[in-house]
Amino acid sequence: MRARFLLLSLGTGLVLIATPARADIPPDPDSADAHCTQAEQCSAGVFCDYAWRPGAKDGEAEKVGEGCRSEAEAKGLELRCRNGGNYSGQNLYCPKGATGTWSAGGGTPTPTPTPTPEPVKPVTPEPVKSEPVKPGPVQSEPVKSGGCSLHAEASPAWLLLGLFGLLRRRR
Repeated sequence: MRARFLLLSLGTGLVLIATPARADIPPDPDSADAHCTQAEQCSAGVFCDYAWRPGAKDGEAEKVGEGCRSEAEAKGLELRCRNGGNYSGQNLYCPKGATGTWSAGGGTPTPTPTPTPEPVKPVTPEPVKSEPVKPGPVQSEPVKSGGCSLHAEASPAWLLLGLFGLLRRRR
C-alpha cells in the first residue's frame, strides 16, 4: 500500500512539474488578445475591468467592472478581446463591425460591407398536373419464423456485447 502511494505521488509530482502554469502562457500572437488596444481593434471601444479571485466569496469577483460591462452591453457593444492575465485585466468592448489597424491573419482590415437588399421577384405558381394513383398489389416481406435472427442493422457494439455475455456465462 505504501509503495502504491509513493508511486502515485511521484507520478503526480512529475506531471505537475512538466505542465506549465496556465498564467505563464502568453496569448497566441495571431489572436485578438495579443493585439488588444483601441487603435488595433476599434477607436470607439470601451475597456472594462475584470477579476477572478479563487477562494473569494461568491459573486465578489464578478462585481469588478460589472457596471461598465452592463453599460457596454446596453449600448450594443460586443466583447472583442482581453488585455490582462487569468486573474485580472481589462476586456475591450467594441461596436459591431468596427475595425482598427489589426486584423486576423495579418492582412489589412476591411470594413464589413452593409448588405444591400435585393429586389423581390414575384413568384408565379405553376399549375400542378397530377395523374390519378392506381392501386397496385401490396408487397410484403416474408416473415422469418424461428428463434433469433441477426438484422443487417445490428451494430457491432451490440454484437460484441452479446459475445462478451456468452463468454462470461461459460466461465
